[in-house]
Amino acid sequence: MKSHKYIIMISVLCLVVVFSLGCGEPAGWQEPFPERLTISVMDSIGIEMGDSCYVLGAIADAEVSPSGTILLLDQSACCIREFAPDGIHLANLSRRGSGPGEFLCPFEMAIMPDGRIMVADMHKQSIIVLSETGESIEDMSDWPLFVPTSITPLGENLFAGCEMKYDMTDTEMLIIIKPSLFSLGDASSEYSFFSDTLRFNLDGSDVAISSVDGLTGVTLLTSDEDGRVFYSRKSSSEGVVHCWNIGADSLFTASPGFPPAAKTEQEILDETEYTRMQFAALGLNALPEGFEPDPFHVMVENTGVDSDGNLWVQRGTEEKPVFDIFDTAGDHIGTAEFPGTGKQWQFSISPYGSLAWNNDPLSGVQKVYMVKLPVISF
Repeated sequence: MKSHKYIIMISVLCLVVVFSLGCGEPAGWQEPFPERLTISVMDSIGIEMGDSCYVLGAIADAEVSPSGTILLLDQSACCIREFAPDGIHLANLSRRGSGPGEFLCPFEMAIMPDGRIMVADMHKQSIIVLSETGESIEDMSDWPLFVPTSITPLGENLFAGCEMKYDMTDTEMLIIIKPSLFSLGDASSEYSFFSDTLRFNLDGSDVAISSVDGLTGVTLLTSDEDGRVFYSRKSSSEGVVHCWNIGADSLFTASPGFPPAAKTEQEILDETEYTRMQFAALGLNALPEGFEPDPFHVMVENTGVDSDGNLWVQRGTEEKPVFDIFDTAGDHIGTAEFPGTGKQWQFSISPYGSLAWNNDPLSGVQKVYMVKLPVISF
């Protein structure tokens, strides 16, 4: 049964839709904060060769824990690398394997307020729960179809995640995304905040097939210490973040309103090659028939919440990482940029600290950077 679900999942991952509707540039749009704040790099972890504790593989996720330690989910090594706040290696948590608490293909991680670690694993179709020191607590595996994606903590034993379902007719396929509330130890959701549906024709006439990240990369879900949940979907036509409280009451929607941006021919070629390498890493020798990157950039690339409760929304339309910042009422209060360039930068912004890493560094050396967010003055 698990292998059957995995085959279905991989098939759907290769056919995720990114709509390119409404791509005309809005007339009269102006940058709301032309004087951008700067995100500073403080230090880094990662070397090309030497001590194996610091030679990083493929970083799937990274988080600063409530205690201040830095946890790096290394997909290729199938472990969590734990570092002190100053970058000194402390331990490797878990290992490759199919047993309790072990990983086969981990793709994201979330840290509970008490330090427990949740890891979503694609091949095990499980959310693996570890103690703060890496001991196995449980493997949550009884999901109806797909393991929830974009998992984020919401309290002592609660977390949010996106349920993924699909339906098909003779002519259409529906991917149904439900940001939902879950309890640890229970694979059924408490309730859903929202239902987001992607609809497309099976003949491919109105779609562009996106990258291998598929359903594990199409949604963005984050939370804050007050139990608020923020949801956005990676789309080339809509850049909106929805906010609810833990009771599923809608609080606001945030959008900076910037225009869509078309990819250059070189960017499309680079994305095709990068996706080809991703498929090869999964043991797939060719791209799906008809593969073609979306001609427009996604509007929202990433989200996070800082220690003041401000929402940080990374634009997918810029040459370098740029964030729009919204306060706790959803008002746009600033724009900040990171000193790196390129489209493969990933960020983890949380009340406990912030990290950055490049999935495709020019040097070929994987590093994770400890970063400092700028002070926002009014």
